[in-house]
Amino acid sequence: MIHKSFAQTVSGRVIEAGGKGIESATITVLNAADSTVVKYEASNKQGYFEVTNLNNGVFTVKVSCIGYNSQLLNNIKFDGSSVKLTDVVLNKQLKELREVAIESKRPVLERKVDRWIFNLNNTMVGNGSSLFEALQVAPFLKVSDNGVSMAGKGGLGVMVNEKIVYLSGTDLTNYLKALRSEGVEKIEIITNPPAKYEAQGDAGLINIVLKKNESLGLRGSLSSTYRQGFYASYNNNLALFFRSKKVNSSFTFGQSRYHNMQDNWLNMVGNSSQILSNEQRISITPGLQAGLSIDYELNKRNNIGFIYNISQSKENDVFVNSYSYGKSNTVDSILNTNGEMFRPLFAQTLNVYHDLMIDSAGKKLSSSVNFFSNRPEIRNNFVSESESTYAAVRNNNSSKYNIWSIQSDLTLPYKWAKIETGVKFANFNNNADVDYYNYVHEDFLLDKTRSNEFNYTEKNLASYFSMSSELSKKLTLTAGLRYEYTMTDGYSPTLDQRHKRNYGALFPTAYVVYKADESNVLSLNYSRRINRPGLSSLNPFAYYTNIYTYFIGNPLLLPSYSNNFELNYLYKGMVSFTVFTQHASDVNSLLTTIEGPLVVSSGGNFISRDNVGAYVSINRTFLKWWENSSSASFFYSSSKSKIEAIHIQNGSSASFSFNNNFKATKLLNLYLNYSQSLPSISGNTYTYSVRDFRVGARLKLLNDNLIVNPSYFLGTVNKYETRFSEFLRTETADYYYKTFGLGLTYLFGRSKVSGNNKNISFDEKGRAQ
Repeated sequence: MIHKSFAQTVSGRVIEAGGKGIESATITVLNAADSTVVKYEASNKQGYFEVTNLNNGVFTVKVSCIGYNSQLLNNIKFDGSSVKLTDVVLNKQLKELREVAIESKRPVLERKVDRWIFNLNNTMVGNGSSLFEALQVAPFLKVSDNGVSMAGKGGLGVMVNEKIVYLSGTDLTNYLKALRSEGVEKIEIITNPPAKYEAQGDAGLINIVLKKNESLGLRGSLSSTYRQGFYASYNNNLALFFRSKKVNSSFTFGQSRYHNMQDNWLNMVGNSSQILSNEQRISITPGLQAGLSIDYELNKRNNIGFIYNISQSKENDVFVNSYSYGKSNTVDSILNTNGEMFRPLFAQTLNVYHDLMIDSAGKKLSSSVNFFSNRPEIRNNFVSESESTYAAVRNNNSSKYNIWSIQSDLTLPYKWAKIETGVKFANFNNNADVDYYNYVHEDFLLDKTRSNEFNYTEKNLASYFSMSSELSKKLTLTAGLRYEYTMTDGYSPTLDQRHKRNYGALFPTAYVVYKADESNVLSLNYSRRINRPGLSSLNPFAYYTNIYTYFIGNPLLLPSYSNNFELNYLYKGMVSFTVFTQHASDVNSLLTTIEGPLVVSSGGNFISRDNVGAYVSINRTFLKWWENSSSASFFYSSSKSKIEAIHIQNGSSASFSFNNNFKATKLLNLYLNYSQSLPSISGNTYTYSVRDFRVGARLKLLNDNLIVNPSYFLGTVNKYETRFSEFLRTETADYYYKTFGLGLTYLFGRSKVSGNNKNISFDEKGRAQ
């Protein structure tokens, strides 16, 4: 039965035979004449849907959802009025079918008002790959074993279903390798985050959206990866997902052991002196990680749950370095240092939440309490000696980070606009101790002049409001405003110094998307951001590498602010082009000074910077068996320094990448990836060219339940030059990036069960390192 009203829309509800709403069902409107897709939407948690801005004509409406039989509603006429459908009943498939490759009409890349949507299911890596491999073909992203970054940004925040993942570097890489691409629905790439998210940081965000739960029962995966570089390393992961009618839960456990070697060369050459050094470091890092999440449906409108994660690692480094002091072509003295460094780490995160669906139209109130605790330590024991000097030192640095926050977010969808508003309070606390012991008379004695205690607290209050409206079929606008007020208090009992600072700022955001037609989409966006200093960089005392080389924190560090603009163009969901610009003031930069043998580094708000750049990406299947994802970027940086000691260089940089996937057989895929960053200049730092090459295969066995992944990776030496007015600092690092790998993954249980998809944001954790 069809009812008419006054808006040009089609609406209704998708339900099971028992009357329960079906979430994430796809409602596709097709032309009755040729079956081409006109528009599509997804049903909400209660099964309701609304497809807007439809032209007059005769259409077919297809309602489908994985695990259910589809429904076709033929000869639906639109003549200027809306169409309201009676409840559409989908029956569950009697027999669970194995996932098969279905050619989707959705493009690989879509543009929403504040983000890009990368539809992973429409690529070869959407099935049978790790998420780490899948991200390599996503636009705007740079993926390596050191982590994930975004083109034109200072870094990248990673979320899973809007929940910030507190991992970086190799830890983040291993986490992404443990996730399976077949469990991911899409990847949202947010190059300019809207008001809903923290204004902290000049990085972009990616949100990994997991597939919704589709079946009751238990499923899981067990994976193991072996890597042979200079030394052997491995990691093992177990993931379990369970769903009943009321409970949705997941459990993950990971165990790893990494064995690496690194060679470093650091030269500081000036007019009157030079310091030449080299160091070899061997590290062994065993680690454990575990996570548990439980979501419970109290009733149709209330959900409660928690997410708990815990991690522990014990890095042990053995190092030998040599520093040569003198003038040009002459050596006055040599200082040799050998020692051990221990880095134990224990961290845990707890998120408790409640969701209230206010009505059937999608109005929602979400509340959560978050707690994070981190206990990093650095125990550096070394012996430095020269012809005239001998020193045995124990330098211990420990921190106790406690961060908790409470937040509430309200979503109000209306036909004319979508409104989002919320408040948040976060409290930071860090107690840091630096103890320096000298070996005197056959015992280690505390050197109080080089030891200290530092206590730091920070409170952040935030609120935001944003509104998004689809003004027409072609034009969508979103505007938001976020206000954050920060109160800091840093106290050093050792120096009897206290530094307090209170400040507040507004952070506006704006987005415009113009869809000229199905093939051409233009968008323009703007955001203002803040970059607060890391908590460890505010400690006013020194941490030593050897008796003459140390880093000292600066309690007077200020936050930096940036204004960011982007202009984007998308062609046929396949080719994207972006032009971006950024102005940043009071940027924190490192200043290194040399006084005789002493090498002292400290941070300060020395630099203002203007960046402009362009980025282009292409995702295309040339043949049925060859899929290519290529990108290129250009970047120009212009900076100014407040002090003469930092020698600024303005210049450009460029990079490109080619990622290829080949379908050799139904069970075997091959991949070959190459990327290169050309020499670049930013501020007073010149970075030499870096490139990497990756080749491998994915073989499916045992009815696709066993995946074998051999791989080979070849990287290059990293080299940097940092210019100061008195000297040139050159640093070269060789991580021995030549590794062979073999990964095995076994899938078991019901293939369509997925874990807790709760959305939680806890961005503050990123500063507690």
